[in-house]
Amino acid sequence: MSSCIFHDTGAARRDLRIFEIVESALARRERVLIYADGEERAQDIDRMLWVLKQESFLPHRVVREGDRDTDTPVAIVTGERNPGQADILVADGHCALDFAVRFRVIHEFVTRSSPQMHQACRERYRAYRSRQVALQHVRED
Repeated sequence: MSSCIFHDTGAARRDLRIFEIVESALARRERVLIYADGEERAQDIDRMLWVLKQESFLPHRVVREGDRDTDTPVAIVTGERNPGQADILVADGHCALDFAVRFRVIHEFVTRSSPQMHQACRERYRAYRSRQVALQHVRED
């Protein structure tokens, strides 16, 4: 059964939180899939994972459709595929719930940039609950 953590954090801390999730998972030797909402965001996440902490090396790469070498511990994708067979999903954008619930642990982010985006997050929370996904809401200021 999947579990989902909704990280309720400001936009300014979102990248740091993604980094911390990835760093923690790699310390436990777990594979991570980061679902990015578009190519530009995938590149931003890729860059952030390289430069956020100079003393930390997080092996990762953007994996595009048709890439053959997918044996990286952290894959960044813009489509709904899991090339490295990761158990942990970091959903930086809203992927389909049918895709998300395939993962053991799902990390979602509460977006408060507009009332519509905040409402979409609430609806996603309810959708996970209706699928009996174990939920946790973490307020991170």
